[in-house]
This record gives sequence, structure tokens and C-alpha cells, in this order.
Amino acid sequence: MGGSEAAMSRTEFSKKVRRDAFVRAAGRCEGDGCGCKLTTGKFDYDHRIPDWMGGEPILSNCQVLCDPCHKAKTRQDAADRAKAQRREDRHRGIWAAPRRQIQSPPFPKAEPQRRASKPLDKLRLPPRQLYVER
Repeated sequence: MGGSEAAMSRTEFSKKVRRDAFVRAAGRCEGDGCGCKLTTGKFDYDHRIPDWMGGEPILSNCQVLCDPCHKAKTRQDAADRAKAQRREDRHRGIWAAPRRQIQSPPFPKAEPQRRASKPLDKLRLPPRQLYVER
């Protein structure tokens, strides 16, 4: 699409498609292995092939999911979409800027060194004898 990509608008299912999908589901969730009974306001119509991947708003791409199944599928779709975006960015040479360097703990502050004016704390050694008598 050239330099600038147009934002895709989300496509919704028509009323007819939603009616037909609900009849096909027979009031049960179409999630993988779920099959729970659908209650009013506690279900959603979802694209089997996500809208962002080009999924059409047609009956064969529509599934009726209970809220827990829909949340799980949406979470998985979001992860897949992020992974696809990272892969596409890497292919185009787009990298995230490094956030910042890892901060190491600071070194402890050293005591100021005043050796010239500080009196000696040590005991002095006795003077060395230069000549030893034999």
C-alpha cells in the first residue's frame, strides 16, 4: 500500500447473518468443546477468521460464542495480531528504540581523604640501628 497504510474499518455482521448463525448454533456456544447454553446478553458474534486478517462478514465466518469463550478467543487473536505485526515490522527493518540502559546500583560514597592534615593513628616503630656491634 505504499508509504502510508489506510486504517481498516471493522466489518460487522448483518442482522440476517446474526439471525442465521444463532439458528445454526441452536442456542449453544460454538466455541471449541464448550457447547454451553447461550443466555440473553451473555454471548457475541465473532469472526472465525479475524476481521484484521481479511475475514468476511458472512455466515460461514460467523460463530456464536459465550462471553468466556469470546474473551479467550479475543485474547488469542490479539496475541496473534501482535506477533504478526512484530514479524512484519522486522521484515521492514523497523525496530523499537531501546528504552534506556539498565541502571546498576550506585557505588557507596567514599569518605573524603584528608591524609596530609590527619594525625597518625599508628604506633611508630623504634628507630633502626645503623651499626650493629659485634
